[in-house]
Amino acid sequence: MKKDKSFAKTAIICIIAAVVVIAAFLALVSVKKYKNENTVEPLPKYTVTKQAADDTEGSEGSEDSQGLIFTDESGEAVVFDVSDYMTDLAQDRFILVKDMELAYFADGKATPLAKNVISCTISNDGSMVGYIVPNSDDKKYEGTLYAYNTVTDKIKVICNTAFVSTSNRIQISPDGDVIAYAKDYNEESKTYDCCYSINGKETVFGQNRDIQAISNDAKYIYYTIEDPDKYSSIFAVYTKNGGEVILDEESYNKFYLNLDYSECVFYKGLKDNALYITRQGSEGELYMESDKDFDTSSLVSHVNPVINTETFE
Repeated sequence: MKKDKSFAKTAIICIIAAVVVIAAFLALVSVKKYKNENTVEPLPKYTVTKQAADDTEGSEGSEDSQGLIFTDESGEAVVFDVSDYMTDLAQDRFILVKDMELAYFADGKATPLAKNVISCTISNDGSMVGYIVPNSDDKKYEGTLYAYNTVTDKIKVICNTAFVSTSNRIQISPDGDVIAYAKDYNEESKTYDCCYSINGKETVFGQNRDIQAISNDAKYIYYTIEDPDKYSSIFAVYTKNGGEVILDEESYNKFYLNLDYSECVFYKGLKDNALYITRQGSEGELYMESDKDFDTSSLVSHVNPVINTETFE
């Protein structure tokens, strides 16, 4: 007499189906949680103006500080005695800087972040703030790189040996998922590693290759190749498919990006007013004979030079 295996088969199928359903549910919950933790909701926008000289008399603070007025869309204003600021493209999230002290400002509230900061930046969507604090007084140019998530209000350590110079600074991708930096400076050889981090995973991009802009998922990387002995640099772009493409043999870091960084309009040389363009990591070609008619009205102060356009026509 043969045993009836249909019941066993049915039970196994039901168990497998249940496991699949549970796995799908957990994945959906995880995706929703990730989305909620990293989705940037629109906040009140602010316009920033300098406080009149008469209004700043008697104000507390150092001599290099200045009164900045942040006025929202309803006309409500708040004044900060700061020396500088940075903003995202929407102008609804800000970094405030005063005497190397850093604060985050949004929706009418300022939150202190750190003191003794030597470098900082904010992502274009305002979700991520990066800043470096020296590890000691002996080497002010080396420190710990922190990433502050403005959505979750959490701070993470990205690198303990970050390096800051006049030719490189922190770069963050438009949606905040990638942070680029330099580290491990060698005083004798004048060399350092340039890296980027995605979800805590570090990639060493190259030596003395200062990343000037990096797209989401590090799909497009714009950088200068530094020669410390000649004090000169070369402007280049890197993509995984196209590799390294040299754009300018003598870089002056004068360029503009579209919204997703897939295109870059740049100058060649110091005195040439012509504009050139690279698309998706291609070799540069002439874009405009003169920059006279190039519209830069959508540029936002203190953010990567991003033009509010999907593509350059």
